[in-house]
Amino acid sequence: MKRFLLQVERNCISGALVLLPLLVFFILLEKVWKFFQNYGEKFAHFLRLDLVLGKYATDIAGGIILLALIYFSGFLMRLSLLKRFTKWVDEKLMIFLPGYEKNKKEAEEKLLKRNSKPKPVTDLPVLFKNGNFWQPAHLIEEDEMGNAVIFLPNAPTHNEGQILIVQSGDFKKLPQTTISSLDESIKSFGKGILSFK
Repeated sequence: MKRFLLQVERNCISGALVLLPLLVFFILLEKVWKFFQNYGEKFAHFLRLDLVLGKYATDIAGGIILLALIYFSGFLMRLSLLKRFTKWVDEKLMIFLPGYEKNKKEAEEKLLKRNSKPKPVTDLPVLFKNGNFWQPAHLIEEDEMGNAVIFLPNAPTHNEGQILIVQSGDFKKLPQTTISSLDESIKSFGKGILSFK
């Protein structure tokens, strides 16, 4: 009976950990959609679309406004100031929203699959072979010829360090580890690195 209760407890905790990021995502999506629906209603009423399309005019106009905003945001991303701001927002979301980094990487991979040439996966945590020991690093870039650019952060700061050009055999990737968890470990002088995979 005790074993059964432990299994039930583990399943409930695992289920909560799976559902929490999805719940947060859908709550945020609902709030964003309601925001655009509100302006879509005003826009539809202004253009008298509500007389033609009825109750669906709000959703259609809100969707058009959302798509237009996404399209024009692509032009704004070319500005370096906005790039820095979005990077800062991404870093904050990675800290406060569990699963954000994983979901973001999956979305980026789906968008990049349209390219004809598959790109090597980069921006991953790696362990760099330095003599007889391994050093945590970030994989920045990798080419088809086996060359790679890695960033070796200095503890406890994760954004200062050295940039090295190495061969692909000089490091091993940690695909199950996120950059943010590696950075947190570097800030705490390597605590938790032994469990990274």
